[in-house]
Amino acid sequence: MVVSSGAAILHSFKINLILTDLIKTQIFESLVMLGCGMVVALLYGLFTRHIKVFIKKGFLAAVYEVLFWVFAGIVTCQFLYYCSYGAISIHVICAFVCGVFLWNLLFYATISVGDGKCSNKRKKEAESLRTPIK
Repeated sequence: MVVSSGAAILHSFKINLILTDLIKTQIFESLVMLGCGMVVALLYGLFTRHIKVFIKKGFLAAVYEVLFWVFAGIVTCQFLYYCSYGAISIHVICAFVCGVFLWNLLFYATISVGDGKCSNKRKKEAESLRTPIK
C-alpha cells in the first residue's frame, strides 16, 4: 500500500473551477458588505461605550442614538454603492448581518470588557485592604 501526500492526490484531480462574472460579482458584493457589517458593529460598540462614559441624560443619549444610526446608514449606503451601485439583494443583506454577528462573535467581548469607567470605589476598597492594622 502506497501512501502519498495530499498535494499529490489533489494534483491528480484536475479541478477546473470556473467562476462566471455573476458569481465573481456576488462574491465581491458579499465580502464588501461583510466588511460593512463589521465596521458598523465596531462603530456601534465604540458608540455605546462613549454613551456609557460621557452621556448621562436620557434625552441627549436618544439624540446621539438617532444621529449614530443616520451616520451608520450613510456608511452602509457608501459601502453598498461601492460594491453594487446601491442595488440591494438577499445575499448583500445576509452578508451584512453575518458581518455584524462575526464582529460580535470574534471581537466584541474583548473590547467591551468592563464598563469603561474608572472605578474609584474599587480603588478605595483596595487601599483600605492595604492599610496597616494598628
